[in-house]
Amino acid sequence: MTDGAAVFLVLGAALSWGIAQTVTKLGLSRMDTVCFATLRAILGLLLVVPYGFLTGAFRFGTTWLIGVAAFAGLIDSFLGTLLYMYALKRGEAHRAAALANTAPFWGVATAVLFLGEPARPTIFLAAVLVVAGTYFLVSPKDEGQGPRSPLAGMAALGTAILWGIAETGPAKYCLDRGMAPVEFQVVLAGTAAAAWGLVAIFRRRLDIHPSGIRIAAFTAFTGFFLGWMLWLSGLKLAQASLLTPIRGGAMTISAFLISVLFLGERPSQRAWLGALLACGGVVLATISA
Repeated sequence: MTDGAAVFLVLGAALSWGIAQTVTKLGLSRMDTVCFATLRAILGLLLVVPYGFLTGAFRFGTTWLIGVAAFAGLIDSFLGTLLYMYALKRGEAHRAAALANTAPFWGVATAVLFLGEPARPTIFLAAVLVVAGTYFLVSPKDEGQGPRSPLAGMAALGTAILWGIAETGPAKYCLDRGMAPVEFQVVLAGTAAAAWGLVAIFRRRLDIHPSGIRIAAFTAFTGFFLGWMLWLSGLKLAQASLLTPIRGGAMTISAFLISVLFLGERPSQRAWLGALLACGGVVLATISA
């Protein structure tokens, strides 16, 4: 029952993050990358802090755990997001999201190697299905499907590595040692806001538009607040290696469908096959729960 609740929470997180991943492309078309990312991180922090006070969950533990959570914020919500936004600005949303969502492979590896979780064959197979689905989603045999950039692909893959590590290893490590999910969340969001804010200060350039502000607020809610809240709540209930393939596959599918329905992108038949393989990975991991 606990694993079932965890799967439900993680599917909600995947949907929320998938929406944020895709809608971010609209924000980047209206605002400078640094301004958008800084505003998004600050708004995310402003959402998380009141929630923590309302729930009475702030009981910050050791400095070490705070440092681990801050490290996760640096590599996930600053460096990982920076690479992802670079990929988004130079390609299609469903391709950037697909490559970024190969994170399950790195997440499972992190859970097994660093958290000591058992290496279940079915979970590794689920992660492989998600990665295989991503291969078809970004296959170079798709011609005429929009601009390609090798650097954008490398950036999205770098995002996957950073997200896979941060959202599995440090997050589970802190939760297992008594840190409340909202505590981890506020340290992560605060680190991201500080890092992006420093970059914005040194650049001394503002490029803010009303529509971009609205999109930043929306993605702050779906990405920084709701997505992380659901993911950390689920991660507290079950093993990271079980939940990671579900999250990655469901995020790939949701970002893929949203990019088609709302951004007007037209994936190829190979891309649809990739989405089905990713869906198979989600189903297999869910059955294993």
